[in-house]
Amino acid sequence: MANTNRPESIRVLASSEIYIKSRRTRQRFMPILQTNLEKALGAAAPDAVLRRHGNQEFDVAAGDLNAAAEAAATVFGVDRIDRIRTIRVAGLDDLATAVRDLAQGAVQGRTFAVRVRRAGNHSWKSKDAEVAIGNALFADSAGVDLSDPEVTVRVRIEGTRAAVVSDSWAGPGGLPIGTQAGCLLMLSGGIDSPVAGWMMLRRGCPLDMLHFQLECNQADHALAVGHELAARWGHGAAVNLHVINFEPIKKELSAAVHPRLRQVLLKQLMTEAAHRVAQQLRLPLIVNGDSMGQVSSQTAANLIEIDRYAQAPLLRPLLALTKQEIVDRARAIGTYELSTRAREVCDLSEGRPVETAAPSYRLRQGMNQLREGLIEDALATWESVPAADWVPGLPLTPVPQQA
Repeated sequence: MANTNRPESIRVLASSEIYIKSRRTRQRFMPILQTNLEKALGAAAPDAVLRRHGNQEFDVAAGDLNAAAEAAATVFGVDRIDRIRTIRVAGLDDLATAVRDLAQGAVQGRTFAVRVRRAGNHSWKSKDAEVAIGNALFADSAGVDLSDPEVTVRVRIEGTRAAVVSDSWAGPGGLPIGTQAGCLLMLSGGIDSPVAGWMMLRRGCPLDMLHFQLECNQADHALAVGHELAARWGHGAAVNLHVINFEPIKKELSAAVHPRLRQVLLKQLMTEAAHRVAQQLRLPLIVNGDSMGQVSSQTAANLIEIDRYAQAPLLRPLLALTKQEIVDRARAIGTYELSTRAREVCDLSEGRPVETAAPSYRLRQGMNQLREGLIEDALATWESVPAADWVPGLPLTPVPQQA
């Protein structure tokens, strides 16, 4: 029987985390993943056609398939993207001949292995198919190497159809954005906080991002980092960027508080302001880029003091990562170059800052030295813009405070 070769298409496989959920949960997650994929494809490959394939897969046909694959690789909840050609087969010999015709060029002069996944009723097993396809390709190759082949010929068989994979892209995995509770990211504009935001997006959490402006020329830089993170990875999240002017608080701390206490007090005040913003936005979680011991305000003792002051759950997804691991992740997600342009403006210490916890009573004394109403005055400067609409230099929209 002659093989009928179909045009190439893209197959998108949902992450293993979705596979292991209950049927009811999968039925809730998959439509969310499909919507997020449609948004990503609509921006990068508008002519692409997305269709559900089976229970945990999608097919993408037409349009720019490379652009579609690259876009799908930025959607959380996607495990892998395969470029495939689908063939119809009547038997094992027919299958081996068809795969040979498609994969002959790829194995030419190279070592190879064949991997077959099979579903449906057949008179032969997956291992039989691997042997038959391997025999058909052997003459054109440099031999079979099952442990470390130069080329892996992957075939997925479903009944009388087989998908021959010609290329693959890794997806980010995780859970589709919108399947978990929303978060407010405390966005500094440096290397760490965007990575923390990416990790929460990967866990299915929509994000808003809040930047505390400490110098007038730093807000646009931080918003540029937030805009890049949202544009590249935020498919399924209507991300808003927020700015609050903290320059007066920085000056007040410098004038009124002992230098060794300023860093921890600044973090406490930022956390309080973030909690107020999160309350108004109805976001139950606050996220920051703290990493254990990276700087003086992030020692275990000082993190405990900051948490004691916090009024909402404060998540630190980078807590156990080294700086190099964070840098590597920032490079991989595309925020590193922008983040490295940031200039440190948060250091309020003079001399050696406190590394072990200042006694709580000393922190309370330091807080009492600040005038009342600092947080309220800062919140009065709160401005916001949808990440998709942000343009450098354009004014943001003031956010009215709830009574």
